[in-house]
Amino acid sequence: MTTETSLHGSLAVPGDKSISHRALIFSALCKGRVTITGLSPAEDCQSSAHCMTALGLTITPDANEAGRLTVDSPGLDALTAPKSVLDAGNSGTTIRVMSGLVAGRPFISKFDGDQSLRKRPMSRVLDLLAQMGATVSFEAKQGCAPFSVTGTQLTGKHFDLPVASAQVQTALLLAGLQAEGSTVVSLPQIARDHTLRMFRHMGVPFAEPSANSVRVEKLQKMLDGFSIDVPADISSAAFFMVGAACLKDSDITLKNCGVNPGRTLVIDVLQRMGANIEILNAREVSGEPVADIRVRYAGRLQGTTIFGDEVASGVDEIPILSIAGALCEGQFVVEGAGELRHKESDRLTAITTNLRNIGADVQDSEDGFTLKGQAKLPGNCEWATHLDHRLAMTGLIVNLICPGGVRLQETDSIKISYPTFQQDLDQLTRQLV
Repeated sequence: MTTETSLHGSLAVPGDKSISHRALIFSALCKGRVTITGLSPAEDCQSSAHCMTALGLTITPDANEAGRLTVDSPGLDALTAPKSVLDAGNSGTTIRVMSGLVAGRPFISKFDGDQSLRKRPMSRVLDLLAQMGATVSFEAKQGCAPFSVTGTQLTGKHFDLPVASAQVQTALLLAGLQAEGSTVVSLPQIARDHTLRMFRHMGVPFAEPSANSVRVEKLQKMLDGFSIDVPADISSAAFFMVGAACLKDSDITLKNCGVNPGRTLVIDVLQRMGANIEILNAREVSGEPVADIRVRYAGRLQGTTIFGDEVASGVDEIPILSIAGALCEGQFVVEGAGELRHKESDRLTAITTNLRNIGADVQDSEDGFTLKGQAKLPGNCEWATHLDHRLAMTGLIVNLICPGGVRLQETDSIKISYPTFQQDLDQLTRQLV
């Protein structure tokens, strides 16, 4: 008698990290009180909260409701110089987006992060802020944290970004709201548009002169306070979605998920592969599209290709999607995903090495990989995480899929984005005999 695992039940994963970061940071554009419900408990978002407090905002968690807090902001012109280093921890969003916020303030802000963040490239944001007039100085390695931003009166510029980065776009727009003249940021293709949706929700004026292009002018007055409900994070839900699509007899519903059109790669790819996915109760909450996502096992998935022009809509989901690819019938190809080499780890090398270890047939390329799908992956090996939360969560799903399981290097890094992941996974896991 053999025992297999499936996933069953419903779950609301924690609040969206990207939206949580923005709600905290954009509060500085207001003079008054901001109420946030559903804030992500991720350590990354705590880093944003600590940094905003250092600039003069008062953040008060609700003692009776997890994820609910109030932010009392003195307004952009009343932000104060931080008395110590702004520690972004492991959060690339915190350090890059906040650089744009402080670039227009008349003081020096020093940024740093953990050892992983210190390896990640910052010039893609900071070089452009310098073109607007900010002074940037690196303390150790050129282009990496730690660094300082000396704010000033900025001058608006026009930017055509070579990569569709929502972080870079957001940093430049925050700087543009403090700059003389127009600031225009154009992307080569669609990216998550959380910033524009939140601007609209808050009342920040902007224009869209053409597709994937945004123009802002200097804010003429501080905004009033606002309230925002943060939807569940589709990047966190992705792990359970892939698990349910790959584990026999699974049937799960993920509640209140954000389904921003710039974030739906995991849905699009799994549907192309033949997964049974239903989008239920679609609605809009605080300017964001939200829905319940039901995923039922529908047999072995079919191969597909993730092309470079769609990677921006789910680059963080490629590690877990690769597991679906390794089990598919046919071939699973990822192209144009070189950005994965500059995440918390070199995720491309890490995921292909792990895949090879669990028995997958994988061939590397410079900016992706090709998998020849197999019916089963034996496992019974080590799973390296490189202190990368997404690799660790992927490993926990792989542990259910592989008959021999895997031995994870560590799981503590998961707190960076999803502290209760193991408990939620246990809640959905059912043993089949």
